Amino acid sequence: MTHILGILGSPRRNGNSDLLLDQALKGAAEVGAEVKKVILNDLLIKPCQGCNDCHEDGQCVQRDDLTSIYQLLEEADGVIIASPIYFSGLSSQTKLLIDRCQCLWVRNDLLGRYSSAARKRKGSFIAVGGDSKAVFKHAVGEIRAFYSAIGLVYDGEILLPGVEGKGEVISHPAAMEEAERLGRRLVKSDQGLA
Repeated sequence: MTHILGILGSPRRNGNSDLLLDQALKGAAEVGAEVKKVILNDLLIKPCQGCNDCHEDGQCVQRDDLTSIYQLLEEADGVIIASPIYFSGLSSQTKLLIDRCQCLWVRNDLLGRYSSAARKRKGSFIAVGGDSKAVFKHAVGEIRAFYSAIGLVYDGEILLPGVEGKGEVISHPAAMEEAERLGRRLVKSDQGLA
């Protein structure tokens, strides 16, 4: 069975990022995936200290709620991160996750514990911003770099500009349908059906 992990990087529940992520996970579940959703704002995540202790054994020295998320990230066949755009970048919740995953990069690249080529794991991105499409450039670059570092191939995105009000995305049915398709495609590509 394909395992899809959805990660909500928004501090706002039932907001646009949350609603789009739920649609993507619904699409993945409809084609047979087992889905799990993590809400970063509900977790206690300390910032990376840049100590490089993880370079020894691939383990982060910090012990907080992110410790259990590492395993989910490593076991997932596909990951979908949903984040609002703040000042042309990712939310602080999403950035904390990325920075603290240095230990996963160490496990993959420095210690060679995993072969991303063998698993062909994929990652998608959903971003909502109140401005034009230009505001997504930096966030997309950071998500792409993150996925590459933890052994995921970038596999699609939904970038929705001009949407700010809480839940406003409901009035954009095309975006909701696109999110559902993104979830389905992530599963089908894992199964070799896309």
